[in-house]
Amino acid sequence: MPLPLLKKVLPAHARLTLRKLYWLSRSWLYAGRKVYCLLCEGSFRTFLPFGTERRPQALCPRCHTVERHRLLWLFLQEKVKITEKPLEVLHMAPEPRMQTRLKGLLNLRYRSADLTSPVAMDHVDIQALPYPDGLFDLILCSHVLAHVPDDAKALQELRRVLKPDGQLLLQARLHPHAQTLENPQALTPQQRLQAYGQADRFRNFGQDFGQRVAAQGFSVEAMEYALSRTPEEQTRLGLGKKEIIFVATPLVHEAK
Repeated sequence: MPLPLLKKVLPAHARLTLRKLYWLSRSWLYAGRKVYCLLCEGSFRTFLPFGTERRPQALCPRCHTVERHRLLWLFLQEKVKITEKPLEVLHMAPEPRMQTRLKGLLNLRYRSADLTSPVAMDHVDIQALPYPDGLFDLILCSHVLAHVPDDAKALQELRRVLKPDGQLLLQARLHPHAQTLENPQALTPQQRLQAYGQADRFRNFGQDFGQRVAAQGFSVEAMEYALSRTPEEQTRLGLGKKEIIFVATPLVHEAK
């Protein structure tokens, strides 16, 4: 059956299940001991190229996670103690494998949310979250804000539902230019494709990403956490180069 027709006939959950089975069936082709995926706990002879730029050693052959996913999971284990602490967790735009691991932790009260994702537990707009103030100890938001019409409003909402001593962990694709690129004339998907390289983007973040987050009432620490490992270990775990985790904590938590 042609792929476009398959997408029309099968529901999203069924398509995702088929993809997982396909990945699992092919992963044996890459059996080996040179690299190790922290998320599916599989060992392989190599990670695979991925992305439009074909990043080498990026994609796990079994669970299809990439560098930033593995790095975030390492950070959650070591710095957040995600497997030990009782935490209220909100996971925006959940990555399927990450969600599976987090949902399996009995110490967490876990919710995932997205506007349209079939794997998300709640279908919500990040710019108008339905959750009460100060509910979550931890919020994960990876590669989301570039795809939101008003990233400032989204950050304000994330701050509102975060506990005063909570943490918001952010990841984003950062472009080399100093300032974030936003074109107010790019209104249609085709215009956004031309402006940002993706039809569903509303901006290309520059090196000022941390400052943009801080402007919405956060203290922000940028952590290149892969550097906590030797170069050899970075390669073995497929952590990637220059992946940054932004750890944002509320400066003031104002009740509204």
